[in-house]
Amino acid sequence: MTEQTPHEPPVVVGVNGTQTALRAVLWAAHEARLRRAPLRIVHAAPYATEPTGPGRRRADAILARAYTLARRQGHAVDVHTQRSDHEPEQALLEAADRAQLLVLGMAGGQRLTDALIPSTALPVSSRAGCPVVVVRGRRVPMSPGRPVVVGVDDPATDSAALRTAFDDARRHRTPLTVLHARHGAGPWRGHLHERDTQAEAFGHLTDALSPWRTRYPDVQAGLRLLLGNPVDLLLREAVHARLVVLGTHGRGAAARAVFGSTSREVLRACSCPVEVVRPSAWHAVSGTTPATAAPAPSAVTTPSTPAWTNHPHDRGELW
Repeated sequence: MTEQTPHEPPVVVGVNGTQTALRAVLWAAHEARLRRAPLRIVHAAPYATEPTGPGRRRADAILARAYTLARRQGHAVDVHTQRSDHEPEQALLEAADRAQLLVLGMAGGQRLTDALIPSTALPVSSRAGCPVVVVRGRRVPMSPGRPVVVGVDDPATDSAALRTAFDDARRHRTPLTVLHARHGAGPWRGHLHERDTQAEAFGHLTDALSPWRTRYPDVQAGLRLLLGNPVDLLLREAVHARLVVLGTHGRGAAARAVFGSTSREVLRACSCPVEVVRPSAWHAVSGTTPATAAPAPSAVTTPSTPAWTNHPHDRGELW
């Protein structure tokens, strides 16, 4: 076990001695192996004030257990540990400034509200200098073949989330579902005008997303445009997903304080890991700018080859 600083930006995982945190360690170790990145395990121990006191021994034991678990997975990962004297939120935010990804655990069924936040996951996700994955539930859902789901409002402003999701699908060799939810009273049976409107929206989304298929020809991508509450639809997709990716568009201190309502509610109830991607943090890590993050529009399209798969068995789906 070492506290030296790795040369490449690491995948960072926060631990606090709980089983929830250890599940996050498993997820982070697997991700670090696929990214060929070092893994840094961070524990905030402001209580460990005496070099030889019980607090220091407890902190060292927490880090040692997490380190051993990461190494026992058989992953070819360079594992490092770090004990911080700061409070958890500050320690994780500082670690995120030097990371390519921050992974946190949050117990299943834990409720998050604006008035009371019983976890560091929400405030850290809204402020971290890199993308943040929150691992929830009682198991580590790394099942091969499970898709990654990305929620998209506008492809033009969600390029960071889209690129994160496409990169993840390529890295894990899994399908990708791009989900766009539109509020509505329900299916449009008998409402021709509403159906025409939805068909037009599907066409616009298909055109806007086609350049992503050109950039990632090896990713099996499906587009779903559904009527309903975005949170409910994302949670439904998450049941069979390996990862849900969400972009945030908050600007300024006030926006960061309230966080996105969709992100907050999905983090609150999602059954699989959720990756929160703030554009400014993602561009800082990836070295891109908003102008270079999204692929250029395709100059040539091939009508005989559908750009996106769709799923007609879903209620509210468009062909």
